[in-house]
Amino acid sequence: MAISSYTNSLICLVVLFLIVTSSTAKRDIIIFPSNAHIDVGKICSLVKNKNYCDNVLFSFPGIYRLDAKDIGAIFIDQAMYRAKDANNKLMDLIPKARGAQEGHLKRCNQFYTSFLQKEQGNLSRLLGQQDYIGLDRKADILAKHAIDCEESFKPAPSPLILQNTNFFNSVDMISAFSYLLIHH
Repeated sequence: MAISSYTNSLICLVVLFLIVTSSTAKRDIIIFPSNAHIDVGKICSLVKNKNYCDNVLFSFPGIYRLDAKDIGAIFIDQAMYRAKDANNKLMDLIPKARGAQEGHLKRCNQFYTSFLQKEQGNLSRLLGQQDYIGLDRKADILAKHAIDCEESFKPAPSPLILQNTNFFNSVDMISAFSYLLIHH
């Protein structure tokens, strides 16, 4: 009987923990109104390629006056532009490729095509729902795919090094943006 009582107590504690954790996580996800403002300048201090980030911000002079939703949309559009660039390069390379390189290029093409057809919409949906934790996680997954695409080529570098790097840098900015909103 003592074991059963102990088990019941343990189950109650786990359920209580899950309820508290779920409600806390939900508050963390949606805490900012769509007109929230962030210090855009801090984004570049959180990314791996500060120069790339500075150049993107410089190309949108009014970005410092925009709200979080509009800034996020710009960063998602930037990632889409970079994915299109990679996809176009792949369309040129695949017909000329042979052997293992052809397989690597086709896998990279699947990733970038998926981003353009589905993942960009997922990022936009997460942004619209103000799910900045989900947005950060999705950006991290996309960055990993860009790294995997690049690292699949032996010997390095791949013929897509510029496109993979630019896409990685774009989703890294989305991740930094999300991080700032999560920890605002």
